[in-house]
Amino acid sequence: MAPSAHQSGLAWSVSLPERGAGTPSLGGQKPRATIAVTAADGSIEELAVPLSVGKAARGRRRSGEFAPTSRTELVSMLRRLQEAKARDRIAGLVNRRDYSSHELREKLLADGYWKGAVEACIARAIEAGIVNDARYADVFIRSKAYAGWGRSRIERALAQKGIEPADVPGWPDAYLPDEGEAERAYEVAAHRRFTGGDPYAKVVRFLGARGFSLDVAHAVASRLRDEGAL
Repeated sequence: MAPSAHQSGLAWSVSLPERGAGTPSLGGQKPRATIAVTAADGSIEELAVPLSVGKAARGRRRSGEFAPTSRTELVSMLRRLQEAKARDRIAGLVNRRDYSSHELREKLLADGYWKGAVEACIARAIEAGIVNDARYADVFIRSKAYAGWGRSRIERALAQKGIEPADVPGWPDAYLPDEGEAERAYEVAAHRRFTGGDPYAKVVRFLGARGFSLDVAHAVASRLRDEGAL
């Protein structure tokens, strides 16, 4: 779409991706809309924005609601529009399930929201209590401990979600008491069958993959062997 000149003297237009181009790229990025701004010397600057922002900007340009007189004013309008759309996006996501701030940040950036708008919206969501990493971590840890995950696996998963385990109040003692880890590992392994060659090693590998320490894995394997389960 060719840039449309307004009486303000600023020429700009909105281009949307072609129909059928709605599949995210291999990097997880979604198709973007493009805001083309034509400078006085004829050069064109392209600004990538999320598709929802592009559609809204196009509608407001057509209605005359968006009538910037300069690039600076246009960018400011787009920033405010992005923040409004990003807030809606966050609300829609957390209404389905809880997210860590890191997960939301990655999703918004993949949508194409500008980093400044993303950080501003996440900061407001945290301030309002909509996003709470400590709350998220507490529920996540308890669910995974109940599912039979060990300490190291839980810590790896937390790190992937942008949460430093050391920053979680009470971790690990309040969730995984030392005296209970071996018993939890035993309960997890005792409900499985380990057949074939070297079942002892299979128990150790299985518990290691679950995130239990090597010492605990060997202790459980020895206990199962002594009980005649291997």
